[in-house]
Amino acid sequence: MGNFYSDTYWSDMHAPVRRKLLMGSVGAKHLFDTGVLALESDPQLGVELLLAAYVFDPLDGNVATQLSRIEGLLPLFPRSVAACISSLLACWQRPDNLTYFQRIASKHDYVKVKKYILSCLEKEPENLFWIHLGMIHARAAADFEFGLELPVGELPNEIQPAIDLAKSFFNFMAGNDAVAFPLLMSASDVFGLNNLAHIIASVALKLGERETAMSVLSGAVDAQPWRVSEALRLYDLACSLDKKTVPLPGSLAVLLYSFNKAEELDATLASLHRSELNGASIFMLDNGSSDGTSEVISKWQSEFGVQMKRIDLPVNVGAAAARNWLMKEPQVQECAFAVYLDDDVEVAQDWILRLGAAVDAYPDAGVWGCKILDYSVPAVMQAVDMHIIQPEGEEGEGPEVDLARITPNPFRCSNLHLYLLDSGYFDFMRPCGSVTGCCHLFRTQKLLDNGGFSLFLSPSQYDDLEHDLRSCLKGDFPVYQGHLGILHRKRSGFASHTDVAQEGNAQGNRYKMQAMHPRSEILRIMADEERLLQSDLEKKMQYLVRKGILAG
Repeated sequence: MGNFYSDTYWSDMHAPVRRKLLMGSVGAKHLFDTGVLALESDPQLGVELLLAAYVFDPLDGNVATQLSRIEGLLPLFPRSVAACISSLLACWQRPDNLTYFQRIASKHDYVKVKKYILSCLEKEPENLFWIHLGMIHARAAADFEFGLELPVGELPNEIQPAIDLAKSFFNFMAGNDAVAFPLLMSASDVFGLNNLAHIIASVALKLGERETAMSVLSGAVDAQPWRVSEALRLYDLACSLDKKTVPLPGSLAVLLYSFNKAEELDATLASLHRSELNGASIFMLDNGSSDGTSEVISKWQSEFGVQMKRIDLPVNVGAAAARNWLMKEPQVQECAFAVYLDDDVEVAQDWILRLGAAVDAYPDAGVWGCKILDYSVPAVMQAVDMHIIQPEGEEGEGPEVDLARITPNPFRCSNLHLYLLDSGYFDFMRPCGSVTGCCHLFRTQKLLDNGGFSLFLSPSQYDDLEHDLRSCLKGDFPVYQGHLGILHRKRSGFASHTDVAQEGNAQGNRYKMQAMHPRSEILRIMADEERLLQSDLEKKMQYLVRKGILAG
């Protein structure tokens, strides 16, 4: 083993930096924060991370400004990158008053936002602030053609590589892979092949160039072994886990519950009917619905026949109680596995076999989950592998529970994916701290042994996370299957915060969940997960060295 892949590489790293990097090596904000943290303990690592952070969005004047304020940093960057940053700052002019733009953006009226940005660009065609803002909204709405059509005025030559890089991304997301690839390779001459390894690998894979994808990823990890996300993706490509499907080693119960979402449930059951169920039994609970849900269930029961069992409750008992009701069904308990599905998802045809591959790779997991994508904008990731963290400023010891605070025991799940679109960054399989309840698979006995979903967290929100925390405390950590994507019709994140009652319930349940688990338990979970992530990563890197894929 070479020095890069020995146990000491990660063990010798400054602990706060190690914790952040083990979560992933993607995203401008994440890499910037980690880079600043690393500067004091390992200046070279800090510079590499800050350069990588900038390359993730090289037209972002805010990041460029922050980098320019770090004393002595820019001369350590490649000369062409430093010149690009200096030119960007000269062409970046943030308007003094953005009140009107913020008002229309808050209403999510994309048509009006787009029109406003174009009108501002017409007045200031060389102001990179408006060009970058247009690209942000093109990504948010997955309007990749708009990203490609954004007018760009006469700009200094030093800026052109950043423009080319942005155009290559939009071309890739729009499916113009043959156009994206040469643009990416040209941009790599300025920004470095290592910093573009993920996106180059994604384009290469779509073009059928698997060896090229692996070569680019291995080169990046060999040169900079802190690239955890690249290493995880490389391992899965080397082992063909991205293509692997395996039948579950036992019978399966598919568990659904629904309340007054007839249209969404109809689409969910249709996708389930199209998929390869491999003899799975379906248990459908109507949670006291008063719309057309009952008729939808009857319609699909005639399609599935004896494969589906329906359960009708007279009132809505909430998500947690519905999950508990389903897991206590005698026929469910006879199955080796049980998977919960939300009533507003669309599953892939081979979804069970993909979950089977995760079970095959990590048979002792507490639960297996997958990548959840926005149904309306599939490039938007709602959930991936999530890790339990403490917010900035809350790290370390403190009172076990402080009921006087709105966050009595501050912890949350990581959210690296919220700053990125789905372009290969989370295409890997590994343990994590939590997986979303939209689609999560259990060994039935472990599900029963872990106890029911907490009724304190009714009617919904955080009951799946709290259930995962109890599993983690037993040492049964979840596993994320990033090679399976499930489409989810419910909006998540900021876009979902439109119902005051639902938002109030979510905040109340977060408070209760934090009060249920004292700080000492959360710190224990975080420490155990960090050791697990490091061990998993080291084993995979050692394998890649043995196979000659990494130099070692």
